[in-house]
Amino acid sequence: MEEKEFLQEEYGFVIKGWREAGAQKVLETDQGLFYLYTAPAGYKYKGKLVERVRKHLLQQQEIGMLKLVKTREGHAHTFYEDTMCYLYRGVREGKPEDPVYACGQSLARFHKATASFTGDKLFLPYSSLGSWPSMWRRKLRRYNEYRDELDEVSGELTPMDELLLTSYTYVHQLGETAVQYLHATGYDRVVKETASFGKVAYQNFEQGYMLWNEQEVRLMGGEWNWVLDMRARDIGQWLKAESRRNGWKDETAIRFIEGYNSVSALLESEYPIIYGLMLYPGRFLKLVETYQELPDEEREAVDAKIWHTHLEDELVHMEEALRRYPQVIEQQYGTSIPQIDWLWRREDEKALDRRDEKSSE
Repeated sequence: MEEKEFLQEEYGFVIKGWREAGAQKVLETDQGLFYLYTAPAGYKYKGKLVERVRKHLLQQQEIGMLKLVKTREGHAHTFYEDTMCYLYRGVREGKPEDPVYACGQSLARFHKATASFTGDKLFLPYSSLGSWPSMWRRKLRRYNEYRDELDEVSGELTPMDELLLTSYTYVHQLGETAVQYLHATGYDRVVKETASFGKVAYQNFEQGYMLWNEQEVRLMGGEWNWVLDMRARDIGQWLKAESRRNGWKDETAIRFIEGYNSVSALLESEYPIIYGLMLYPGRFLKLVETYQELPDEEREAVDAKIWHTHLEDELVHMEEALRRYPQVIEQQYGTSIPQIDWLWRREDEKALDRRDEKSSE
């Protein structure tokens, strides 16, 4: 059953239109507008955390929550294949004069509202606070293991396998550099310094989690994507997502950070941590994991050209962001951020053309 048919059956409406808006899908139905969000099925175990944070936010009045819609059988969420789906009732949306600035403001208000959240020690399985370096290294080890597996393949490699071998050195070095960068810029110290500024973040903060109604009341969704972590995570992930979507633009980044700082100013020590997060090729490694988990016959059917374009775009867009972010932060806030010079390439050179020498022998 296709996702559209599944949702119609689960919620009892007829979908007339469907469009993506960052982290959400906007559904136009015979019963009005709805926002669809998704999360990995395993996130269902976060129920108590989500309930506790939601209750806490409702008491703070800093930011409102969208109204959750239950399925026909009265469930708060449902599952399509290996994905959790949950729905909010749509609203008559308003558009702020400066949406990017307003998004930064809203994110800061969200973090500020979670600063007084208690009981976080009860939810350590859903905490990433202080564990970025170990998490990143674990994912890099999995990437290494797959690289080693490919070396031992006696038969013919798929085009996708060849692509991953070609890009291995560049991506792995980028990941290792990101981990080293975190340590060099005092990640553990910054975790402690910023603990009082907010306790909840998103898995991957994106456009679509924050919106406004006609009365310009701030509203948010995506609760099953909450994790316990520092605020720098959301800022870095938004900058990455925006760069992928529209390419890096100095003014956009400045307006977003200015909006955030107008509510809760970032510490100088947080800017390098955000840069470290931008360095880490997390989305690339996640795509590789997804490919690894495919059955053999599905792997062979993967269109390597499409993936090549997708992965190349990911790295190219981030290169411009990584080049400009330190310069923008120094010009705007006087904070010096060490840059990684080996990243820069000639304009006619492609990221995935950096062939791993070992694989070429």
